[in-house]
Amino acid sequence: MSYRDTKKTTAVILILVMISTQLNATSATPPYDDQEVNVFDRMLMFPYSKDLSLVSDITQYSAFLAPASLAFAAPPSDWFGISLAYGAAAGLSFGTRTFMKMAIERNRPYMYFDCLPPTTSSLYEELIADQDDSFPSGHSIMAFTGAAFTQAVYSLRYPDSPYKQASTITAWSLAGVTAALRIASGNHFITDVLAGAAIGTLFGYGVPYLAWKVFPSWKGEKVSVAVGPAMFTMHVQL
Repeated sequence: MSYRDTKKTTAVILILVMISTQLNATSATPPYDDQEVNVFDRMLMFPYSKDLSLVSDITQYSAFLAPASLAFAAPPSDWFGISLAYGAAAGLSFGTRTFMKMAIERNRPYMYFDCLPPTTSSLYEELIADQDDSFPSGHSIMAFTGAAFTQAVYSLRYPDSPYKQASTITAWSLAGVTAALRIASGNHFITDVLAGAAIGTLFGYGVPYLAWKVFPSWKGEKVSVAVGPAMFTMHVQL
C-alpha cells in the first residue's frame, strides 16, 4: 500500500467513524440500555472477558514490538534513526490516544451487560473506573502504529530485504487480531477499533514518510526528543 493510498484509507475510516459513532449518554445504573448505542456498533457487542482481554494485551505488545525485526534488515548505522523515528510515531500515537480518551467519554460495551464481576472484587472496581474510556481503542492505536511503521520502513528503506514479507504480514496480523479481541472481550465497539486503527496507521506511516521522503538523508543525528506523562516534543536542527 502506498503512502497516498494509506492517507485515503485513513481518511475514509475516520469519516466513517465520525458518521457512525453516536457517543452514548450514561444511563443511571448499569447495565445500560443498548438502545443508546448506534445501530452500527450494536451489531457486535460482547460482555467482558478477562481471558480475551489478557490475550489482546499480548498481541498488542507483540505488534508494537514488530519494528524490532528491522534490526535484521538495517545496518547498525541506521538503528538510531529508525529508533528515533519509531519513538516519534509511538509518542504521537500515545499522546493522541491519551488526549482523546480524556476529551471523549464513551461507555464500554461491557457496561451494557448484566454480568460484571462481584462488586466486592478488585476487577469490578477496575472495570468501573475504566468504564467511560471506550473511544478510541488504545490497544488498536499502538498495535497499528507498530504494523504500519514496520511496513513503511521496509518499503522505504529496505524493499529487497528477505525479512520484509514475513515481518509485515506478522505485524498486520497481530494488529488485526488485537482489534478483533478488543471487540470480542467487551472492551470496545467497532468504531473504537476503527478509529484506533486509523490513528495508528496514520502516524505509523506518516513519520517514516516524513523522515525518509521529505528528508531522504535523515538519520536522526540532529533530532532531540522529550517525552513526559502528558507531553511529547521533538526538536529538529536543520
